[in-house]
Amino acid sequence: MQGLVNKYDPKVIKDEVLEKALFDPAKGNYKPFHMALIPKELLRIQSFFRSFSTSLGQGVFEYIAKIVAEDSRRWKEVKRNSKFKATASSNVESFIDRFLEDVALGRVKPYPVSLPKPKDDSTKEIVVDLYLYDGKTRYFIEIKSPKPNKDQTRRTKEKFLYLLATYPDSKTYYGMPYNPYGEEKSKYRWSFTSMYFDLQNEVLIGSEFWDFIGGKGTYKELLELFREFGEEKGKEITGRLIRGYSGG
Repeated sequence: MQGLVNKYDPKVIKDEVLEKALFDPAKGNYKPFHMALIPKELLRIQSFFRSFSTSLGQGVFEYIAKIVAEDSRRWKEVKRNSKFKATASSNVESFIDRFLEDVALGRVKPYPVSLPKPKDDSTKEIVVDLYLYDGKTRYFIEIKSPKPNKDQTRRTKEKFLYLLATYPDSKTYYGMPYNPYGEEKSKYRWSFTSMYFDLQNEVLIGSEFWDFIGGKGTYKELLELFREFGEEKGKEITGRLIRGYSGG
């Protein structure tokens, strides 16, 4: 956040540069009436918010999730962005390709699935966002945007199928740090996610995601920490963006 404040400080990025970036004619974004009407300070804050929303993405949430998991003491092993060997057996590859095609066409449901046993020892590496082990079960979790595109969801499902074929006693989850449709999971309705995943058995979203990693109440506690930081730094941030405040 501090890096973005520095980036959008009026001393660093001038109003004319900001206007060109937001209303670039080459990109078909030229809006002269908007430029004339909207105060420069508001444009700066709006641009800051867009950049902040992007930067508070997968990497940041992965980092926070690892800290939360380690602090919970529930897990015997916690790994972030780790590589795992998975089967590359031709019979498994063929099955997964057909299965994903059938899911996309609505011929079969995405869950459950009975995977074949590998017929050979060929393997490949798969990188997992978050790995948790409680002494009994391996959990492979991909932490993604709550509004992924079709290719992202398909690739994640494919990754999970290879892992499940290799570690049959494991569990895979598509983890989403928040629900853009509100707090209730039942209101989540992004079509690409539901196309490839069973929402009840393969997806952890919002409070369900954080409480699974860190224990009951983790989601509320984490939001409170964010609010405290916002209250502490909010006035300083807006003041600096608007007036070029140096922060002392």
